[in-house]
Amino acid sequence: MAGIGFTLPYLPLYLKQEGLDNRAIAFVSTLAALASLVQYPVGLWSDRVGRRKPFLIVALAVLAVSTVLLCGAQGGLWLAVLVLLFAENGVCRATVESLAGAEAVALARPGEVGTALGALRFWRPVSIVLVALTGGVIAEQFGVGAVLVPLAVVQTLAVVIALLIHEDRPAPEVARISLADAPSAVSGLRDRTLWLFVAAMVLFHVANAPGGVYLGLFMQRDLGAADRALSYAFVISMAAWMLVVWLAGRWSDRVGRRPLLLAGWAVMTIRLVLVTVATTPGHVLVIQVLDGTAQALFVVAAAAWVTDRLADPRRAGEAQVLVGAALVFGSAVGPALAGLVVDNLGYRGTFGLLAGVGAAATGLVLFCVPEAATCREEAAATALAPQGLSGGP
Repeated sequence: MAGIGFTLPYLPLYLKQEGLDNRAIAFVSTLAALASLVQYPVGLWSDRVGRRKPFLIVALAVLAVSTVLLCGAQGGLWLAVLVLLFAENGVCRATVESLAGAEAVALARPGEVGTALGALRFWRPVSIVLVALTGGVIAEQFGVGAVLVPLAVVQTLAVVIALLIHEDRPAPEVARISLADAPSAVSGLRDRTLWLFVAAMVLFHVANAPGGVYLGLFMQRDLGAADRALSYAFVISMAAWMLVVWLAGRWSDRVGRRPLLLAGWAVMTIRLVLVTVATTPGHVLVIQVLDGTAQALFVVAAAAWVTDRLADPRRAGEAQVLVGAALVFGSAVGPALAGLVVDNLGYRGTFGLLAGVGAAATGLVLFCVPEAATCREEAAATALAPQGLSGGP
């Protein structure tokens, strides 16, 4: 995840330095997000073999190689290929994030899936902030491209550490759990509620993702913010994420997923509404606390809900890549659609329109998404109960 600290503030600058124009950078970034949908078949494959470690090692190794090759890379086509592998929502990093979530679910103790996911996701903002801050010092002294050198070392260490992961084979009685044994779970393609939730996740990112593109421009052009304030907005959001995400994992295990889902979607919407009425850069900086809070609630509660909904330990990979695919698809569509209207509506009008999308997504969660925190436990109890003594139809 450390590489995201480079891709967010520095990768566009590096690509610009290497000769790509704004349109090419936007096109390559969108293509990278769409290419990362390959994580879905990879997640299904990992479920089929019952292991995540080999796939994590391969994805991390390819990511490390792409980091090394990006140093000094030349030529638009070659740079585009490397960005597809290297970018924040690119093939490797998106696959690693989803399969790491599946591995955390597989290694979690019973009833602590949310806690495990919260602990895992805590390290994303930590690594992003550390690389962003140290990268700024390196970039000022030696240029943006120099940040890739220590980053390549870090990404190589990630491969070495992944080799130390110890995966236990599931116990025989757990391995026998199937959807046919779990009346509370419905097969994915026929589960209308699951796909409504996927739509809600896509809308969450359609509404939230354009902020990463236009918030800085809004602060500078409409509110007269200094360059320093833009970095403060980024750090405040990440700090809020760190403070909330670990607690969100524990809360989701104790009170259920649905309250946190509703809170995450509602906070995202409120944040967009408040941005539309902000009058000073200071207002926006305070509002950024809500941005980090909403994202932290989402990454834990959404992943835990889908895991519970599928109700089968053998489908942990599928559950995580569904969340990851919704993220990258919404993150690709949102900025593209916002770009079509921002010139006509202005930044405030665009954020207001996005707040409407967020409100629609919140309503979808409120009226169409039930609690799912007990699905896995119900499925396990049903599968393990002696036939004729289960006490239910």
